[in-house]
Amino acid sequence: MPDVSFPNQHRTLAQQLSGAFVVLGGLVAAAFIVTALAYGIGWAWLTPELQRSRQAEKAEATSYAAMLDEDSALRDYLATRDPRSLQAYQHAQVRLGQANDSLTANAGAIPALARSMVETRLAEERWQAEWAKPAAGAPSSEAPPSMARGKALFLAYRTQQTAFAEALALHTASQSSREDWLVDCRVLIELFVFAAVLGLVMRQHHALRNAIVTPVAALLHHIRRIRDGQFEATVDRTAPRELAELAEGLNEVVRALVSARDSAACRDEALSEHSIRLHQILDASREFSESLNLAYVMGSVRAATAAIGGYERVVVWLMDDEQRRLVDGQELAPDAGTTVDSAVEVGQGLAGRAAKSGRTTFEGSAGQIRFGSDNDAQVRAIAIPLIVGARVVGVLEARYPEARAVTKDVLEIVEMLATHAATAIESARLHEVIEERSQVDALTRLLNRRRLELDMEAECKRSARYGRPLSFVMLDVDHFKAFNDSHGHPKADTALQAVAEVIAGCARTTDTAYRYGGEEFCILLRETTAEDAMHFAERLRRRIEQRFESGALIGITASFGVADFAGETSSPRTLVEAADAAMYESKHAGRNRIALSLRPPSATARAPAATV
Repeated sequence: MPDVSFPNQHRTLAQQLSGAFVVLGGLVAAAFIVTALAYGIGWAWLTPELQRSRQAEKAEATSYAAMLDEDSALRDYLATRDPRSLQAYQHAQVRLGQANDSLTANAGAIPALARSMVETRLAEERWQAEWAKPAAGAPSSEAPPSMARGKALFLAYRTQQTAFAEALALHTASQSSREDWLVDCRVLIELFVFAAVLGLVMRQHHALRNAIVTPVAALLHHIRRIRDGQFEATVDRTAPRELAELAEGLNEVVRALVSARDSAACRDEALSEHSIRLHQILDASREFSESLNLAYVMGSVRAATAAIGGYERVVVWLMDDEQRRLVDGQELAPDAGTTVDSAVEVGQGLAGRAAKSGRTTFEGSAGQIRFGSDNDAQVRAIAIPLIVGARVVGVLEARYPEARAVTKDVLEIVEMLATHAATAIESARLHEVIEERSQVDALTRLLNRRRLELDMEAECKRSARYGRPLSFVMLDVDHFKAFNDSHGHPKADTALQAVAEVIAGCARTTDTAYRYGGEEFCILLRETTAEDAMHFAERLRRRIEQRFESGALIGITASFGVADFAGETSSPRTLVEAADAAMYESKHAGRNRIALSLRPPSATARAPAATV
């Protein structure tokens, strides 16, 4: 199964679920193919042959019984010359013929039984030809055929019949065993698929449960306070900048609503059309500000703009800074209905002109739009630039089905909505970028210490709960300060990148490597005992030593400390401290070596370690 990580919450969860569905589909498809193949083998080969073998057994038993009846009837006839004995003999002959036909049809189709059946049939025919038929046709005036001869011939038949019956029984038992084995295989396959699907579902549930972004939770709390009427809510200054800007935008909406509410209290009307639309803006801002999912935010902006202004079609254009063009946001969250061109150049079209000028642009029924003394103008479409920090991040374009009168008040409300929409959209875009970069070290491209703390917490809990082995390796580049002073920062950075490449190359798919800080690195080894972790660390130590045996970065080595999650190392912190103490023991012992922590460090001294 794929490893669970969260460099970008929304995209990573989608990719993980997609991967899970692919694995699930593959398991089900493979199980279906194997099960169908097993059923096909049983249906086409095992079951028919088993049925033929069982039918042959019944026919053989009938044949032997008929032979016994023939022998008894003939002996009785020779002794009494009673014609009724001959009738019994003839009835037995009919049964024998039917049984032999069934044997030929069933046992004859099985190569392993055909020869034994033929030998039995030959012995039977010899008895029939040399004794039974002469005995049945002998006149009463002549001496009957020799009873001893008949007995000897029947005994020869009995010997062949016994061997044939045993062969039939063995073949039937063998085919029955094969069919039982095939059924067991089908059951095991179905149990395996069930276990795999159950494990995959539990893994996805665990990943979703732990994917919580603290700044988003703080912002949701801020929004709930506004929803509950606490209009004095302020921006959380500890949150990321874009989330703080979004919260400040919400506060601006709150202040506007408070002002509108105070003004409305002095009027005769309880609520004017203007205040209603302000409430619509607040509701819309709450909706698209509660999420950092870019597609969801843009869908909320489109819906809110259409509801407030009565527009037929609303398009959110996003600025592509690299190519200097506007891209239709519907490609991220397509809606039903008419679509527009996927991109426009800045300066072209209604949206392009608004993006270039940074001002609201109109498309009227005839020529330039002017608001007259009646405070309205005929407008067919409007494009409002989405501006954050004096930078155009997109354009909100709205169209009526036909030209209609638009007042300045309506325009101001839509522009206010566009202001908050710009902040929400830019926050969602920045969140995707920041969330990805917040857990990766920029220099080495390994995961950073923040990600280490999250992974250590989860893995230590899993190890303690299920009793699974877990080890931790820390390493420090030897004499790195002297190397940095001698060669300068650029080569020092190159050396760190090279060490990181070696670590990444040694790590298994179940391991995770991190840059702990400075020239210190660490590796989290899942399902790994302390002994196996020592072998891993030694292999990594040799590869680092070999990597820098020649070239411009010659002579770089590293000291290692190894600890496992057992005994007194009952928390992520003590596990890291134990590995750190063992690493310093390696340095004190001469560097370029490995030490295994024998117990976690105390509050006053580092742990003693076994040095390799």
